[in-house]
Amino acid sequence: MNKIQEVKQRADIVKVAEYFGIKKKQCCPFHNEKTASFSISQSKQIFHCFGCGVGGDCITLVSKLLNINAYESAKQINNIFSLGINFNGYTPKYEVNRYKQIQEAKEKFKIWHNETLQLLCKYLHSLQGIKKLQEQEVIEYYIDLLIFGTEEDWIWFKKTEERWCKEIERRIKSRVT
Repeated sequence: MNKIQEVKQRADIVKVAEYFGIKKKQCCPFHNEKTASFSISQSKQIFHCFGCGVGGDCITLVSKLLNINAYESAKQINNIFSLGINFNGYTPKYEVNRYKQIQEAKEKFKIWHNETLQLLCKYLHSLQGIKKLQEQEVIEYYIDLLIFGTEEDWIWFKKTEERWCKEIERRIKSRVT
C-alpha cells in the first residue's frame, strides 16, 4: 500500500477538516457563495461542494486548502495527526496492525461509553420511591461524569464501576422480563 493510501485509511476527514477550521456543513472554502453548499460525509470519508462541484477525500481537501500536491498533503496530515506512517521508507506490517488495533480499541471504548450513558439514563428514569431517593444523586453524578468528564474520568469509571453497571443492567432486564 502506498503512503497516500495509508493516510487516507488512517485519517478521519472530519477531524482533518476541523483542524483547518472547516465544519461538516458550511459555505465552500473554494469559491464565494452566500448559502452553504459544502458538506463532508464522515461515513464515506469525502467532501463535496454542490455549488462549484469540487470534491474528494482528506488528501484532496488539504491539497486544495494549502495548494500542495497529494504527497505533501499526505505528509502534512500524517505529521499533524501523528498517524505513524514512515514517509522515509517502508512501514512495517506490525506498525500498521498496531495502529489498526489502537483504532479498534478506541472505537470499542466509544461504544461502551455511549451504551453505559444510555444505561444510566434508562435506569435513572426507571427508579421510583425510596430507591430513587437513595440512588438518584450517585447516578446523576456518573451521568454528568460521562457527559462532561475527561477521557481519564471515563477510564477510571470503567475500571472501578463496570461491575456496578452490569448489576444495573441486570436489574433493568429483570424488570422487563
